[in-house]
Amino acid sequence: MAFYLGFPMDQRDARLTMRGGIRESICTRFERDGIVYPIPVLSVEQSASYLACFSQIEALLGRPIKRMGSPAHHFSWAYRLATEPAILDAVGEILGSDLLISGTLIFCKYPHDPAFVAWHQDTFYSNLHLTTSASAWIALLDSTSENGCMRVVPGSHLQGSLPHAETRAPDNLLKRGEEIQVDVDEMAAVDVTLKAGEMSLHDNSIIHSSRPNMSDRKRIGFIVRFVTPAYNLGSQGTSFLYARGNCDLGSLDLAEKPPERDVRESLMAWERSVS
Repeated sequence: MAFYLGFPMDQRDARLTMRGGIRESICTRFERDGIVYPIPVLSVEQSASYLACFSQIEALLGRPIKRMGSPAHHFSWAYRLATEPAILDAVGEILGSDLLISGTLIFCKYPHDPAFVAWHQDTFYSNLHLTTSASAWIALLDSTSENGCMRVVPGSHLQGSLPHAETRAPDNLLKRGEEIQVDVDEMAAVDVTLKAGEMSLHDNSIIHSSRPNMSDRKRIGFIVRFVTPAYNLGSQGTSFLYARGNCDLGSLDLAEKPPERDVRESLMAWERSVS
């Protein structure tokens, strides 16, 4: 089945903020397109600082880190990044004032590496379809067409959850190699290019992917999955992290934010969690 949305080109360009001379809200664009970008959230100095923190972990491990799960549960810098006020302000326009983090993830693509992400929906391997949610994709380095930026099919979130298969392809950065089982028309897709310090917000039902890094430059994306405390995820595998708000969190399992400590201690805690 070919998947084609048939939008005019100007409607498929999620970068547009002006329609008929009227600035659209983040919420309006998010509901219609399933993706909003670019949203500036970090200064040059902030981007450099967070990049240095990730580079320190690379140096301590002495190996590439293509995928790092749940960094905000273990590294204080990662929690600070996930809860930067500019990020929460933008997410709040979509989800409201009470925000929790259901997960964080770092994808790093090294120069000329075959790593890719197959076409998929985040809802296939999470419970995010149970509630209103949004994922932030924050660029710590420029994310371009050449180095494997995220690609999306705008409006595809309106199709609901679609069938997937676990291919376990060796270079697929998704844990089980998840891949959507409908044909995706590449002509309907757009490249979500971002400069360092910019982010995109996407609906977790949107069809998205990314190609290998064909350039000489590294690409690093820090992903934060935001939800609200208005429901129970049930089989959520990790505890939620508090981000913002004052409502009653009920019986939701909340993790303590990571302490300020030597990065080596945090790294050992992270390694224990993934062993």
